[in-house]
Amino acid sequence: MIRLEKTIVAGSMALLLAGTSFFMPQNKVMAARTIKIDGNPSEWDGITAYKSNDSKIAKWSVSKNDDYVYFYVQQNGGNIYGQPITSTNFIIKYEDGSSDGIRFGANMNAVKNGTFGDIDGVGDKDKASEPSQEKDKYETEFRIPQKFFGGKKYTLEYCGTKVKSEDITDLKSKDEETKSDYVYNGIKIDGNFSDWNAVDKKDVTGNTEKNNNLSKAAVVFDGDYIYIYLKETSDGAALASGSYSRGAYELLTDTGRRTSLKLVKKDGKYQVEVNDYVNHQMKGESIKVEHSNLQYEISVPVSALKQYNKKVSFGYYCADKPLVEDIVNIDKGSSHGALNKKFDGITYDGEYSDWDDYPHSLIEYSTQGGQTDDSEAALYASDGYLYGHVKSLLHKTTEGKNEFMPFAVRANKNDKTSISFRFVSVDKDGNINWNPKLTNLENGTYEFTLVDIGSWTTYKNVSDKGFIDYGKIKITAGSKYDEMEYRIYMNKLAKKFGLDENEMKVLQAQYINIGEEWVTYAGTSTGPFVGVTMCCLTAAGVLSYKKRKDKKSMMRIAE
Repeated sequence: MIRLEKTIVAGSMALLLAGTSFFMPQNKVMAARTIKIDGNPSEWDGITAYKSNDSKIAKWSVSKNDDYVYFYVQQNGGNIYGQPITSTNFIIKYEDGSSDGIRFGANMNAVKNGTFGDIDGVGDKDKASEPSQEKDKYETEFRIPQKFFGGKKYTLEYCGTKVKSEDITDLKSKDEETKSDYVYNGIKIDGNFSDWNAVDKKDVTGNTEKNNNLSKAAVVFDGDYIYIYLKETSDGAALASGSYSRGAYELLTDTGRRTSLKLVKKDGKYQVEVNDYVNHQMKGESIKVEHSNLQYEISVPVSALKQYNKKVSFGYYCADKPLVEDIVNIDKGSSHGALNKKFDGITYDGEYSDWDDYPHSLIEYSTQGGQTDDSEAALYASDGYLYGHVKSLLHKTTEGKNEFMPFAVRANKNDKTSISFRFVSVDKDGNINWNPKLTNLENGTYEFTLVDIGSWTTYKNVSDKGFIDYGKIKITAGSKYDEMEYRIYMNKLAKKFGLDENEMKVLQAQYINIGEEWVTYAGTSTGPFVGVTMCCLTAAGVLSYKKRKDKKSMMRIAE
């Protein structure tokens, strides 16, 4: 959830991201200030911050109550393996001329007195360090019991600044105004993360995805951009998260399309890579990335999204469950990129926009998450025809080979009721060319006739007795991707399978040169078929069904 109302220092952040819901501001409450030792500097808002003459330290603060003296230090750089604060020390000078100090162990693993002795009452819970919301900064908080100072008046000196004990902010008298919400004023990709305070960050440490190296994730969609926040468990861990430790993520739309986002580091800079199809759609826009202190913020232009209606989810590429689900556009006046149409059937014409609103499935060329240049496909049945659609990104990787032939269709998940298709060309007089050019096609749209792969090649003309034309297929070869759609006669399929049309409860298609998944379409004998797509993620009426490749019936074609 995004908060649009102001909070000063003590905000509740317990809502899930849901772009259309907002908190109303609560009544103001005046209360004494409380410091929680968690590395979060928000409670220090309004308390005097002191300058530093040491380049390792950006600023520092001190406050007190009856029990403790609290310290906050913002460091320039630092991480869990090394913190600049450990080479600095606080000097304490008392009125009676005595002195002491506060020193730090390596990696801030201990807080000691001026002679590196233990301080009574200081344990692990009394110190904390966390990455800052500001770029390349690191926060440390710790507290020292008042009894350590012996109730004496003293002067505290640190990084060139001196503060008298009587001038230290007393938390008992420091009132604060509290509300429930931060102000959301948009996200700026600059490596400073305070603008994410108004967005709930989901704890994803319990995510079961193999190689999960993230602790937090958040997403905002404002109509023009999708903004992504990630916090990793160690420096660079997000680049090795997900399947095969590839740093592969995705934006999954409510029509089943996936936009792959691969997080990489090149020449010292963090970048997101997408496939050529998405780059083509973006028309010169870019994906921006900033990283600092185990945190990433990413902006993805809406032009990078594949077809969507209303909702988008974010997570690891082809994972069982997204990290952040059902993200909606918070700008109600914007519908950039959204389809906002109602599916109205398919026309076989080589124009593919009528498939846009229809759910599609992922077909993987390799195993789950192994690569991101995968393809999408769908099946639809109506008016005695079975329609199929595939958009393939294998144009480059198959080196111009025909990725669409052969393909198989089967009924009721049964290999005994199946057929594999061969593509032939037919001229205006009905003459059959059994070996038309199918590879290295020039850009353009081509039409072929579908026949049983086992058909006799002695047929010369479609009028020859025994020749069966099962339907047509149109293939559009492009520079970035290839696309096709076909139309098959249901009655001819049923006859081939020895079934009544109404007995074909489930129809499936497999495109073996693209991937082993079966794309599924299910129906009943008494009603219309209902579109069902096959993919790794169950969503929008999706069925999961995968089968090992039947090497006896189909082989991946080399040419």
